[in-house]
Amino acid sequence: MNLFVRTSIMIKLLTFFLFLYVISFFLINSTLGHYGLFGEVIINHPILFFSIYSVLMSHFTITSMSLSFHRYHTHKGVILNKWIDIPMQVWLWMVTSLSKVDWVAVHIWHHAHSDQEKDPHSPLHKGIWHALFLGVFDYTKAKSSPEVIKIKKTIPVNKIEAYILDHSFTGPVILSVVTLILFGPIWGALVAVLNFMISPIFAIGGVNALAHWYGYRNHSTCDNSRNLGFVFPLNFIICGELDHNNHHAHMRSCSFRHRWFEFDIGFIYLKILSFFNLATLKNVYSPATLKQEFALRFIELIEKDYRFKKRVEELSREMNLNYLELKTKIEEYYCGKKVRLEKSVLEFMEEVKRTYLANQKLKLSYV
Repeated sequence: MNLFVRTSIMIKLLTFFLFLYVISFFLINSTLGHYGLFGEVIINHPILFFSIYSVLMSHFTITSMSLSFHRYHTHKGVILNKWIDIPMQVWLWMVTSLSKVDWVAVHIWHHAHSDQEKDPHSPLHKGIWHALFLGVFDYTKAKSSPEVIKIKKTIPVNKIEAYILDHSFTGPVILSVVTLILFGPIWGALVAVLNFMISPIFAIGGVNALAHWYGYRNHSTCDNSRNLGFVFPLNFIICGELDHNNHHAHMRSCSFRHRWFEFDIGFIYLKILSFFNLATLKNVYSPATLKQEFALRFIELIEKDYRFKKRVEELSREMNLNYLELKTKIEEYYCGKKVRLEKSVLEFMEEVKRTYLANQKLKLSYV
């Protein structure tokens, strides 16, 4: 779809929304009054109302996107009961106009070309400000590309999902009319705009821009994915999605928490749903799994680096152990088991850790 066609469609949509608003304005104003059903609650504390509303609306919407579109339909780390999944999809349709088919296909394409030239979200190629604020236009362009359309054809849909795909803007129209009735023509219009801005700011632009630009890395991946979970209020609002390097390293995991200090509210929701048999956890990566991976990589580094292997042999003789016994103790220590080690061994392990992290950062490997 070329720029002229997309611009023409956008103008038609804006004209339609303006026409709808004018009709709603006069109908609601003449029947329910200037403030609709509940608009008067905003008058005395508009800043407080919009602050609370923005947080709750954003959290509920991005949580639906994270659990349904992302963790379930794209990566299959969890299976949601249809009585949970379908309402989430309908809600996303009404708030953001997004459909499962479009979102999943573009996200699969993003992972296949993460931080490469074809990635529709990468701040490395598009710049942080473009990815942050204009990412929605790149998403729109990507979902119409021939490659993504091929992916879309492989995604199964039921009748509700097919209707959402073919009537993407009907959902926001319904929700906009509801907000106008609830809060009146003026306040309701502001609430409707706020609803529609959630996806461009948080889901499409925010996560993919920020978490491929700045933060720390637990895992060495082929892209520039980062963890920003320490920005706790924002990470809570967007359901743990800022621990992005964790996700890109282990895409199928329905948990984004890989270290003890990280927090993924989305996985807590999934655990609650699982307790009530409304979700089935298929793949879960945990801090314990990370420790085991680190242990294997550190032991592998000791084996491949002659200096470290020689040092382990020396330390084992000093402790009246053989080489394999000491190596096993080191591996158990890295896994988090209670193993007592001499100070000299702990100092050696810190040196190995520094070397490992430096190699990871510089993308160095042993031949």
